[in-house]
Amino acid sequence: MTTLPRHAHYIAGEWTAGSRLAENVNPSDLGDVIAQFPLGDEADASRAVDAARAAFPAWASTTPQQRADILERAGLLLAQRAQDLGTLLAREEGKTLSEAVGEVLRAAQIFKFFAQEALRIAGEAIQSVRPGVEVLVLREPVGVVALVTPWNFPIAIPAWKMAPALACGNTVVLKPAELTPASACALVAILVEAGCPAGVVNLVLGTGGEVGAALVEHPEVDAVSFTGSVAVGRAIAATAARTLKKVQLEMGGKNPMVIMDDADLDTAVAASLNGALFST
Repeated sequence: MTTLPRHAHYIAGEWTAGSRLAENVNPSDLGDVIAQFPLGDEADASRAVDAARAAFPAWASTTPQQRADILERAGLLLAQRAQDLGTLLAREEGKTLSEAVGEVLRAAQIFKFFAQEALRIAGEAIQSVRPGVEVLVLREPVGVVALVTPWNFPIAIPAWKMAPALACGNTVVLKPAELTPASACALVAILVEAGCPAGVVNLVLGTGGEVGAALVEHPEVDAVSFTGSVAVGRAIAATAARTLKKVQLEMGGKNPMVIMDDADLDTAVAASLNGALFST
């Protein structure tokens, strides 16, 4: 009998197993079970937030160059391992291998871009209307940022959210889609290898209804970034408003297509199929 690999949460610098397990299945081959992963709960989410809060002061006080170096190394590691990571991504998410490898390379570019942006965080010196008074405007990190990401781009979308948050001195808790936990684990492992201190990046696996909701409602979470459905996004916005969290939403849906009488039908059909079925 083959023993399945097991994914784990990453909290406070430690990979942590869970008691409740679910299977990570290849949607293109339902007989291919990739691994088992833990279904986290409110307690796991709370521990991850506590770890991020504890790590925040030290991370926020690091120099821009220190943060840039870590993000640059993460980008280089992603690029070097794009084929292997793309194979894993395609296997658990179902998109073609060429798309999956391209997504990993895109994530590498994102980290390398924000490595340089970490060095460009500027302030303003404003002339005061009062004599002898200086006005200085500085940008400061927000704090603990919860990231809730979907299955369709399981490495690129976490990269889009994590890289700018880390570049600006925030600590993060990532809750990836339960359909694609392996890609998230691989990405977090690369950030750890690149030098992220314990507690700066945390990963909690599980469902949005349990782990995601716990993160959004947690009083020590300062900001939430979410990509997913309109219904869940509306609920997150309402919760964030009650707790005065900063919130960023990217809510999806199928876009309607109108085909006019004078359209090239072959082109229109190809565009419709691409819009409906591209990237699984």
